[in-house]
Amino acid sequence: MRKKKYSRSNKNVKVRNATAKTYKGIKFRSKLELFTYRKLQEAGIKADYEKTTFVIQDGFEFDNNCIEPSSKGYGIKKSRKIRAITYTPDFIDPKGKWIIEVKGYANDVFPIKWKMFKKYLHEKGNEAVLFLPKNQKQVLDTIERIKNL
Repeated sequence: MRKKKYSRSNKNVKVRNATAKTYKGIKFRSKLELFTYRKLQEAGIKADYEKTTFVIQDGFEFDNNCIEPSSKGYGIKKSRKIRAITYTPDFIDPKGKWIIEVKGYANDVFPIKWKMFKKYLHEKGNEAVLFLPKNQKQVLDTIERIKNL
């Protein structure tokens, strides 16, 4: 697990069907994330917002030839370094008891990363309870469940 180092471009990534909002100097990627943050605060539940990034697959060197499209056309790709796959959940309990990923509309990559993240937590022995609310009603249910942990 690494602490997140944000570049401006990472925080400004457009989320499908989402409206970014700023509240108390924090940039939220969607109104549902902001709703979640406010409801956690109202309930007196402390949470870190997008502060921790997990490396769910290490980067590696790929030594085989690889023929694929690039900006220079279709041919041998010279870059052999494959970047790590990382995952940054929306909200994490500072004590490590739970993790919330707010997801109104998932992109095509999310289901795969979510599975990889679950596998990562399992292999590391991390027993945090995962929540995946997709609307305000589910966020409110999530908060009630967290209160009872």
